[in-house]
Amino acid sequence: MTHTRHVNQTFIRQPGVELRSTWQSTQAYKRHSHAQLSIGAILEGQTCCSCNGEPFILYPGDLIVIPAHMAHSCNPVEGQPRSYHMLYLDTDIEPAMQVIRSEALFRQYLAVVDTLSPEAIAALLSGLTENSAPPDPLRPSSLALLQTLRHSLQEPPSLDVLARRFSLRKETLIRTFKQDTGLTPGTFLAISRVEFAKARLRAGDDIADVSYQSGFADQSHFHKTFVSYAAATPRQYATGRSISDNN
Repeated sequence: MTHTRHVNQTFIRQPGVELRSTWQSTQAYKRHSHAQLSIGAILEGQTCCSCNGEPFILYPGDLIVIPAHMAHSCNPVEGQPRSYHMLYLDTDIEPAMQVIRSEALFRQYLAVVDTLSPEAIAALLSGLTENSAPPDPLRPSSLALLQTLRHSLQEPPSLDVLARRFSLRKETLIRTFKQDTGLTPGTFLAISRVEFAKARLRAGDDIADVSYQSGFADQSHFHKTFVSYAAATPRQYATGRSISDNN
């Protein structure tokens, strides 16, 4: 299998938007989630995308819409390489999870990839949200646990402490959280650390400092966990460029 640092991929950013383009990759992800709305487009090969435990096989020309905080993984089929774009959008619009096979919407997506313009993004979101119901909200205990873990990366409270805070048995807290998010609290904490690390790397912080800020025990643990959930090394991710770099 190709080592992650040799995967041909780029990250392009502007405020509220990130575009990841990956070419001929066999790199797999662990199941994870994002705070942003994610929209993927398959360019070459096949991808098996599992959202909240339900698998879908995606083919060239397919789009997949993944709401914020929905657990998912998108991995190669039988180890064969695939190429894809992935958009991450900070938006209040919440379309439902869906696989879309529409030449018109695929062309709109590629227009976003070409320009990352607000107008192209708005047109794409308008097309995606037609006849689309928003995802179900999290239950109060799951939402509170999610927010607590996200804001306690370096020294998170124990699940026993959290369960008492919510007046629940620990087992009930864990089960409810997994039902609502598709993730265990421990997995969500690891993902939150990686997402925080991404934000600090985008801001230009030193990788060693980011490892500590994110709550990882050491550089090795940081690197291994980051690759597991991002399918990119911290250095690869840090070298992504802003759309303003084209000017």
